[in-house]
Amino acid sequence: MANEPRMPPPEIQRAAGQVQDWLDQQNPRPKSPEEIAKMTPAQRLDYARRFDQSKMPAWKDPRGG
Repeated sequence: MANEPRMPPPEIQRAAGQVQDWLDQQNPRPKSPEEIAKMTPAQRLDYARRFDQSKMPAWKDPRGG
């Protein structure tokens, strides 16, 4: 029993989760296409807003015009 890992109390686990979510928002990393596909439309919109849109390549009209 001496080597048994102990988990922190639930309120500490929730607080740690909130801190990790905040840190993830501050330093966004690109998600895989599989992760993006599993998101709801609202989650995809929030995810896209995390990145500076001005650094993205210019939009090209797919109709070729």
